[in-house]
Amino acid sequence: MKKLLLLLLALVFVVSLSACSKGYTDISNEELVEMLESDIDYLFIDVRTNEEFQTGYISGFVNADLYKFEDNHSLLDIFDTSRPVVIMCNSGNRSVTASKIFLEIGFTEVYNLKDGIQGWDGKLIN
Repeated sequence: MKKLLLLLLALVFVVSLSACSKGYTDISNEELVEMLESDIDYLFIDVRTNEEFQTGYISGFVNADLYKFEDNHSLLDIFDTSRPVVIMCNSGNRSVTASKIFLEIGFTEVYNLKDGIQGWDGKLIN
């Protein structure tokens, strides 16, 4: 019984460590709305292609196509790494990749819109 309990505690510990190790924080639509309305100087980045971005985007976001900076991180040198950054894409997949890149280049506060623009239920700019 003790071995089972120890095994269970070890498993919980490992899972909790892996949850913390991603480095970025997934956010919901509701949390994004709060961030957009906040006085905090967030950097809002949409990592979809320019063509996708032009079909509709969330006000306040700038476009930085993941496919252009994925292999050339120096293209991101224009961004201030001391600012908290919120990253989004179409469905939440590319933004995970981008979030990891932003962490690699020195950002310390990175947020990922977990369902991307597909999950967004607010207004879009066309």
